[in-house]
Amino acid sequence: MPALPLSEEQLADAARLKDLFKEWQHSQKEKKLPSSQEAAAGALGFGQSALAQYLNGRIPLNVAAGIKFAQLLGVALSEFSPSLASEAEMVAHAVAPSADDEATMHFPGLRQVTGDDDQAPVMVAIRMVPEHVRAGITGFETDHLFEDGGHLHVPRQWLEENDLSPDQLRAVKIKGQSMVPMMYPGDVAVVNIKDKSRVNGGVFALNYNGESVVKRLKYERREWYLASENPDFRQEPCRTGDCDVIGRVVRFEPRNFKDRL
Repeated sequence: MPALPLSEEQLADAARLKDLFKEWQHSQKEKKLPSSQEAAAGALGFGQSALAQYLNGRIPLNVAAGIKFAQLLGVALSEFSPSLASEAEMVAHAVAPSADDEATMHFPGLRQVTGDDDQAPVMVAIRMVPEHVRAGITGFETDHLFEDGGHLHVPRQWLEENDLSPDQLRAVKIKGQSMVPMMYPGDVAVVNIKDKSRVNGGVFALNYNGESVVKRLKYERREWYLASENPDFRQEPCRTGDCDVIGRVVRFEPRNFKDRL
């Protein structure tokens, strides 16, 4: 049977999405970053044909695809599909924690992961740090770490497999060259702010002399050091009082394909 034609509402969603996608492409070109449909499809995790059909209103958007588009474009789901945003909100409310839950009081909008696969959202929102963490010896002051900078959506399955909850995670954008080739400027790192235990060889977000950095910790000759992946950067001593752990990096998402490919 041929596919049913899209409703007027679905066509309007597709038109808004297409306009936002064109704006994203223009912004990417200005930044000299990948802007083709092929690059976008790779970041979204589905084929270029499906991408074109979503944009042209040939197939209807669903919540999972809508969240991926919103994440790629850096917009709220409601900006192109109010109906999908409402649907996602209904699912979120169905699995919301109680009002007296401490995480909910401190971080409004966060939702617990449920064991009910029929109702649990495929993607879960975590808070995005509004300013860049520099992968070097400069960056933003930690006073700004907990300001609201939007959200990054991560797979619920990944959270469950690693026994993590959204309230203990923050997403940060990398700026600087010291962690190349592992992380490039523009990549997004996910930091577990509840895990501050130093581990030799682990990658951490740290407050170094009052500024935040992403580095690998190394323990040599009874001393801790901040180490870079880039051999052009030298090790720096990480002494208590001048170098404090913010949290451990538990995941990162490549966003900078221009320098990586």
